[in-house]
Amino acid sequence: MGAKLTPKQEAFAIAFVETRNASEAYRRSYDAAKMKPETINRAAKELTDNPKITARVRELQDGLEKRHRLTMDDLILELEEARAAA
Repeated sequence: MGAKLTPKQEAFAIAFVETRNASEAYRRSYDAAKMKPETINRAAKELTDNPKITARVRELQDGLEKRHRLTMDDLILELEEARAAA
């Protein structure tokens, strides 16, 4: 990770990758219980516009993509071996 994020920003980035919803990620990461939905939306948008957070989200997504690709490659190889043995 390049630029240092605050713990809440890091939590937001992780929640955003998990949910693909900035407002939900904001609710999970910040105390938003007393906030209006439009205020949450605005604050979430500001976070998604932050270059450090955007870079971290991209970093997390790349890690998931690599892990997923390796798993798919492993499964395809396993299926090919099973097909060849049959």
